[in-house]
Amino acid sequence: MNPILKTVIVILVFAAGILAPLETLPAQDDQKMPVSVQRLLIKVRAAMDKDDYAAAVRFIQAEQARSQSNALCSHPIVCLALGNCFLMQKQMAHAESAYLTALSLDRNYLDAQVNLAKVYADNNQTAKAAEAFLAAYELSDPRNPKYLYYAGVMALTNGNTQTAIRRFESLFSAHPDQVIRQWRENYANALVTARQWKKAAPVIRALVAQSKGETRTKWQETLLQIYLTMNDTGKALSLATTLSRQTPSEDKWWKALVHIRLARQEYADAFEALIIYSFITPLTRQEKKLFADLSLQLNVPARAAGMYETLLAAPAEKKPSPNQTGQMIDRLVCAYRQMGRGDKALAMLNRLDPQAGNPALLLLKGDVLYETKNYKAAHKAFRAAALKNCSQKGHAWLMAGYAAWQYNNIVASRSAFEQAAQFKRQRKDALAAIAQLNQSSQM
Repeated sequence: MNPILKTVIVILVFAAGILAPLETLPAQDDQKMPVSVQRLLIKVRAAMDKDDYAAAVRFIQAEQARSQSNALCSHPIVCLALGNCFLMQKQMAHAESAYLTALSLDRNYLDAQVNLAKVYADNNQTAKAAEAFLAAYELSDPRNPKYLYYAGVMALTNGNTQTAIRRFESLFSAHPDQVIRQWRENYANALVTARQWKKAAPVIRALVAQSKGETRTKWQETLLQIYLTMNDTGKALSLATTLSRQTPSEDKWWKALVHIRLARQEYADAFEALIIYSFITPLTRQEKKLFADLSLQLNVPARAAGMYETLLAAPAEKKPSPNQTGQMIDRLVCAYRQMGRGDKALAMLNRLDPQAGNPALLLLKGDVLYETKNYKAAHKAFRAAALKNCSQKGHAWLMAGYAAWQYNNIVASRSAFEQAAQFKRQRKDALAAIAQLNQSSQM
């Protein structure tokens, strides 16, 4: 799981109750509303009760025209009503203007501030929404924690992760008895986004304990990935082991165990987990290759050979890359040799390269022939590989020399060693072999 982590993103949903009721007076207005305002609001409310928001706007604008006012509206609560009507019609720019006018008339008007924040949030102006909700929180008395929470979520949505973290932490500190799980989930998301693993881990452990179902599983995955990102394979192993025992039919925990065991170089345990994983879900091509590689490493050549054969026999569109193919052929030959089945190795190499034109396969074929004491054929294969300019040309000449020596073809052996002596890595062994040949010829 890094790049980095599939966390549960909690979507901010604004309840209808965020819209302030029309009868609410400005926060610091102790005077009775003018009669003209009361009459206007009665008409506006009646239209809004019928969901006729356009008519409500017309009432307000007509009154505004009669009063010959240059302002959008003359009283904060009228501006609030106008903003609400525009908001219900999704006319965000007009709603914003109305709420800003209300706040210009009364900067402490909480309802206008909250609804302005909603306009910004609904319009994806998350930076403005974050600041507007923070202002609403500071205006509220008593302080309303949900506004500070929304300020944190909007900062997180806007990518201001550090600001979001500070606001969530202020929220938890100021309102410890009102914290709900959703708030902690967004706090955890902020910590994960900021890569603050040590702070995130205990928060997510608590969320795992509080959650159920798919949400719990996602937080468990996140916690496991955090441990791996921190290179704490001990905690990762403990968690993955616990999860695999709690839900043994869940393949993801066995897959995690495989990778954790591999990271700890515990190959036998990794192989055991991979076997169980293979019973639960079909292995991918890469997983099959891992299965074969581990089998070979742990001296289970028959299993390795069977899996390599399956991979090499795959349809053309599913075959591994040329480099991977070459590697698998090498390992399949190695598996056959561990099984004492040089005949199968030779048959496979002949089938793969019937014209003996691939130098890498020729070199591999020479190794098998040499091991099975078929020295003359081995010499021929090594010499052919060297003449085809294989990547290990020096090694091919050196082995050709040894193979010829084994069936007492001294001339061919000396010639091959002389060729090998031209390569730095084989020079010492080749010169030693030539010296020994010279010494033997003088006896």
